[in-house]
Amino acid sequence: MLPIVAAQRADIVTSGYEFDDLVRLIPTPGHTIDHFSVAVGHNTADAIITGDMVHSPLQVRFPKLGMMSDYDSAIAGATRRKLFAQHCGTPTLFCTAHFPSPSTGRIVRRGEAFDFVET
Repeated sequence: MLPIVAAQRADIVTSGYEFDDLVRLIPTPGHTIDHFSVAVGHNTADAIITGDMVHSPLQVRFPKLGMMSDYDSAIAGATRRKLFAQHCGTPTLFCTAHFPSPSTGRIVRRGEAFDFVET
């Protein structure tokens, strides 16, 4: 990254940055301080590319379940719970980076928690 920044080829962006009408960054802090996921589509989102927001289907069922490498596991858990609640039962496709294949699915309610349903 440093050579890219030094060459003035990087744009430093903030929360809510929109690449265009269909692609925008959404803040998903916790694993790292300024972690972002990518929302793709109109209005709420047709798809969310999660990045490091969630590492295992177990974290869908148990959003508070942290990782040793989290910057702040409590914030990471709250972030997951909030995003899952917002998109639970909607057609929003979650495109995960760390789940086993197939790594895309939707979030559904399971009692007081959530489930990841592969697509």
